[in-house]
Amino acid sequence: MTPGRFAGRGAIVTGGASGLGAAVAAALAAEGARVIVADVDAAGAERVAGEIGGRALRVDVTSAADAAAAVRAAEADGGLHVLVLSAAVEIRADLEATSDDDWQRVLDVNLKGPFLCMRAGIPAIARSGGGAVVALGSTLGAIGQPGFAAYCASKGALVNLCKQAAIEHAADGVRVNVVAPSACDVGLFVRTAERTGNAAAVMRQVAANMPMRRLGTARDVCDTVLFLASDAAAYVSGTVVPLDGGLAARRQ
Repeated sequence: MTPGRFAGRGAIVTGGASGLGAAVAAALAAEGARVIVADVDAAGAERVAGEIGGRALRVDVTSAADAAAAVRAAEADGGLHVLVLSAAVEIRADLEATSDDDWQRVLDVNLKGPFLCMRAGIPAIARSGGGAVVALGSTLGAIGQPGFAAYCASKGALVNLCKQAAIEHAADGVRVNVVAPSACDVGLFVRTAERTGNAAAVMRQVAANMPMRRLGTARDVCDTVLFLASDAAAYVSGTVVPLDGGLAARRQ
């Protein structure tokens, strides 16, 4: 078997128990990475890790102690080279309807979580000789969407947090980039569609309104994440890749 792009490299994928995180974890493992599937859903993390030959850790990304423990585990296994920040939550509510608790939960998971994971993980990546952080953002980090006040705020702030990290750690050999998907056929969008009671119709309607007339796929996201995490993107840092079939171009 030909070694993959990430042979000998260690990776942590937060939110790796389901959705896009699980897909990215599997793609990294298929390319030879040692993958830690980090998720607050311990059973889900164990399932995914078993399927891909990785290691599962129960990690609450809002806990500095959990983030640090995941990084220590990666270093003990041979080093951390890739950190994928996929853990996220979504609350559907407009500004006036967003409760204090919902606002805080979204900001904690979607913004504080990446901050804590990067704070713990970036020095470890530097100690391993360099590597990459890839955060999963959203098209809604660049454009507004009625009914998603907290989510849009969190994803917009995530972009600037990652740009800041990219600037501060470029000299350490650590690259930081954001992939910003629109609605995809797995992950948060699907769960939101399912809550309407007619997921198939919602997904068809959203797909029809996309410039490419389809939803994004897990493969679209994985291919982009793995490119940004690989040596092929060695001079790419501080960027946001809109993975949205042209949606942001039409609406900005």
